[in-house]
Amino acid sequence: MFVETIEAASVALNTIELLDKSIPTFKKIFSRLKDSDLKIAIFGAGGTGKTTLGKILSGQYKLAGLYDESISIEQYKLDSNVFGSVIVVPGQERREDTWDDLLRVIAGGKVRLVIHLVSWGYHSFGTAWTGSYKQHGLYQNGMTVDEFVEKYLEKCRERDIEVLRKIEPYLSIADQKKTVMITLVTKQDLWWNHRHELSNHYRNGEYETLVQSIRNKRGSNKFIHEYLSASLVLENFVSGAKELLVPTTEGYDQRIKSANFVNLLRTIEKLFNISLNIERE
Repeated sequence: MFVETIEAASVALNTIELLDKSIPTFKKIFSRLKDSDLKIAIFGAGGTGKTTLGKILSGQYKLAGLYDESISIEQYKLDSNVFGSVIVVPGQERREDTWDDLLRVIAGGKVRLVIHLVSWGYHSFGTAWTGSYKQHGLYQNGMTVDEFVEKYLEKCRERDIEVLRKIEPYLSIADQKKTVMITLVTKQDLWWNHRHELSNHYRNGEYETLVQSIRNKRGSNKFIHEYLSASLVLENFVSGAKELLVPTTEGYDQRIKSANFVNLLRTIEKLFNISLNIERE
């Protein structure tokens, strides 16, 4: 699920050089997925990094860093759409009706790669809500910051399950072609010291039960699933009023960030049995 610190130390290039070398390889992925108009579909709750990932995959990775709520489907073209598009859905529950057309396309077998973004509950608050954590609906009088964060993460983890439950029926019947699904756990820099607890949460809980349900219905030769993780940006977890709730993990650095992003590319390379010529030691 993640590249450990000792492995990350073997990555010789710095982050910018890795991105410069790695992002263009996604065009090679798209060039090999010619049998579908929609190449990558990105799902996930609001504030998990979907728009950021969409911009990274399309080569627009110089970002401002602030999360702003999406209100409709976003599409990022690659190379004038010669190689395809990245389709990103808005994550808020009240906007799920915008997913319907894309879900039907998935059920029709026309999307080869589905990426579901989760972040172990660290869903950004967004610019639409600027209040203190003490004004949040989950806050109870007398709560410490840590107590509020625990409650907030628990609620957001439930939302991750709701999203997967929403798309599970469509992935289960898309039997025309092989579908690859990647569960990408973002925001490594916030949970890095708890990564083994996180792995247990996804691999041995309700989330994995839903993944296994899809696999049982489709068959392991038609549905491939992988757990991966990454940090798309490095930033503290703050409230809408910019109060510090959780700082980035001490010791988590650019080498770990870079190594795990490259691991995402290498896994796609393996899953689609193509060579992306990603620089190796």
